[in-house]
Amino acid sequence: MTHEGTFSVPSRVVVPALTMKSNSEVVSAQSFLRKMMQDGNTAEAKKALKALIADVPYSNKKMASMDMEERYRLIMSTIFRALGFRVEVERMLATGRIDMIVEVPSFIYVLELKLSNNGGISAAENQMKEKSYTEPFKADKRKVIALAVELDETGKGLIDWKEVDESL
Repeated sequence: MTHEGTFSVPSRVVVPALTMKSNSEVVSAQSFLRKMMQDGNTAEAKKALKALIADVPYSNKKMASMDMEERYRLIMSTIFRALGFRVEVERMLATGRIDMIVEVPSFIYVLELKLSNNGGISAAENQMKEKSYTEPFKADKRKVIALAVELDETGKGLIDWKEVDESL
């Protein structure tokens, strides 16, 4: 974000191109998602992200040929990067691989993505706990928010997410 209410050129170009919506339609959802992520309001952030993901056309041939979880990872990381957040995808740990990390000034979001036909939220939550995915971030002064994310296996978008107990 360049200054209050305006987005940088990549954001003004990338997200509208990804969603095939006009700049004015996207900017409000973008602004809302950015603010909610920066405030740590995961319930409201989920609504905005759900709307942005729902607008991504499924017919893109390159994306349609991808594994569905990989497709969602690409869409979500592109949206978060367009908002100016630091994003790391598939970070390797000694215990496993974190699907996505999104860093904002006051929070670190650790996301584990699971398709609904692969266990959904409960499988993502169990994996995060079993593999101690938040451990590498506990020395950071920012609050760590672990999110178990359930996605529709047919490409219909974000179903739900749940904050996982931070004291994994």
